[in-house]
Amino acid sequence: MPEGSLSSEQDVEDFERGTAFLAASGGGPREMASGPLLDDLERGLEPRWIDLPSLADDALVACTFYSGSIAPDTFDTAEAEREAGVERITERLMVEATRQLEAYLGEEIDALIALEIGGVNTGLVVDAAANLGKPALDADYAGRAVPELPCITPVIGGESVLPLACVDFYGDVSIVAEAAGVAMAERLTKYLAVAAFGTVGCAGIPLRGEVVKRIAVPGTLSESLSIGRAIRQAREAGRDPVEAAVAAVPGARVLLRGAVADRKWENRDGYMWGEHVVEGGGTSLRIWFKNENLLSWLDGEPYVCSPDLIEVVDDESSEPRVNTDLAVGDRVAVLGLPRPAQLGTPEAIAALGPRHWGFDFDFQPIESLA
Repeated sequence: MPEGSLSSEQDVEDFERGTAFLAASGGGPREMASGPLLDDLERGLEPRWIDLPSLADDALVACTFYSGSIAPDTFDTAEAEREAGVERITERLMVEATRQLEAYLGEEIDALIALEIGGVNTGLVVDAAANLGKPALDADYAGRAVPELPCITPVIGGESVLPLACVDFYGDVSIVAEAAGVAMAERLTKYLAVAAFGTVGCAGIPLRGEVVKRIAVPGTLSESLSIGRAIRQAREAGRDPVEAAVAAVPGARVLLRGAVADRKWENRDGYMWGEHVVEGGGTSLRIWFKNENLLSWLDGEPYVCSPDLIEVVDDESSEPRVNTDLAVGDRVAVLGLPRPAQLGTPEAIAALGPRHWGFDFDFQPIESLA
């Protein structure tokens, strides 16, 4: 059974760096996942994953994820908690959400899969699997971080996301058994997160192994570890880690190296919405995001857009930067990465392309851009 694992603190750091790199500057602060993973190692657990072909066709697979905004105020909840008179009693939300889903279904979950690749929603799936004694899968449902359930491959492929078991840090449990469509299911989880001061952990999208193997993006956990390791090793060898990151992803390219010249954002409806402007060498790149970077304009003209990835990294270290804490004046490199094959279909482009986000122009693949 081919598998991968995180056996050291260095592995955890490399893995989390790589998941953040594929998160299109979303995905939340990776410290939320690295802490639990390091705790797993200290307690003798083995955070690990198995490849998709190892999964039995009749296995029941659940997808676990956090839902909420990545805006800075999402992670500063102490005062709101005091005012509401609540205390944190649930430590690992994905673990408890999985147990609640199993209780609702009346069937044991055999494996866990990540909704997306990102600093929070990937590492915490591996952590949850380790704590539940289940394998995580070396795969996810997007090959990148995405802001909405309609953007993931099960929905694009016509599968239901329901039921969803959602829990918060305060012991509250909600089951979304029925919803008036995927968008409403998404809205319900986001407003549960708003009620819980920013975050809920969810488990759902129960699918059999034969379906998962057909629709998931394979190999993404191993890829994340490889990318994170390549960036670190380039720094240690005195090479340009930005170029090393580009070389680690086939088809990736540097879009612009410069400084953040402008930043606007708001925390609304369970998302962080906004724009960044990066300037360098007489060129301006505007980036629009909804948690994740989704659209860009080069000197005012539409440029790299979702489902291709727009990732912002530190210009010197190539550490991935999250929209949560990017600031005016920061020196950055903006990278473009090609979408996985599963997001290149007409149905996927309709779910993630510019028109889905309300913009009146068509998606142009990164490989077709000058």
